[in-house]
Amino acid sequence: MAAVETVSSLEQYFQKFRENIIGIDQEFTSPFGQRKIIYTDWTASGRLYRPIEEKMMNEFGPFVANTHTETTVSGTAMTLAYHEARHIIKHHVNAGADDVLITDGSGMTGVVNKFQRILGLKMPENLRSFANIPDEKRPVVFVSHMEHHSNQTSWLETIARVEVIPACEKGLPCMESFVSLLEKYRNHTLKIASITSCSNVTGIRTNYYEIAKLMHRHNGVCFVDFACSAPYVE
Repeated sequence: MAAVETVSSLEQYFQKFRENIIGIDQEFTSPFGQRKIIYTDWTASGRLYRPIEEKMMNEFGPFVANTHTETTVSGTAMTLAYHEARHIIKHHVNAGADDVLITDGSGMTGVVNKFQRILGLKMPENLRSFANIPDEKRPVVFVSHMEHHSNQTSWLETIARVEVIPACEKGLPCMESFVSLLEKYRNHTLKIASITSCSNVTGIRTNYYEIAKLMHRHNGVCFVDFACSAPYVE
């Protein structure tokens, strides 16, 4: 009975949020007649939320303009809103004044590609045959078997060598195998671990703290993809 009451109270609490999800009661014509859409791809794309969309439309919409200018009232409003949004995001992720925030309109896929270009690891495919990079100068990127495609295939399209850390019996990246890989590439000047914070399929959280410690011990850096878990962890 207690379990039933708990579920009921939770559903009641979240009901007001559910009602504001645009399309929550949307139906479609299926081979079996009219059916309600059951949306289960929230990790990839959250659905539109009415209060947010109305705020965007009614409060920001009338002032939409290019940012980084204060010669007009609309430009000033958008510039201030842009900087305030960046401040809110940095506060949410506990970023300091010296931390860099990279924004992009197409999610993790766009951000990681922009990040790779900033690092100078992206090269047009038709020019790769002209690049003669010594093996020890070629960056090495370590990824886990749990990555979203945006954090694996994008690295394959860079000048880096990509190594997948084998899984252990618990389904996590195997630390012993990882140490062996680090020893194998110890002479490479740039070593990067690009690891998801958790699987977007199972929700299993990776041991990224251990991976970061090992990377730092071997003069490497560690990037962690929190796209799947940022809203749910401290």
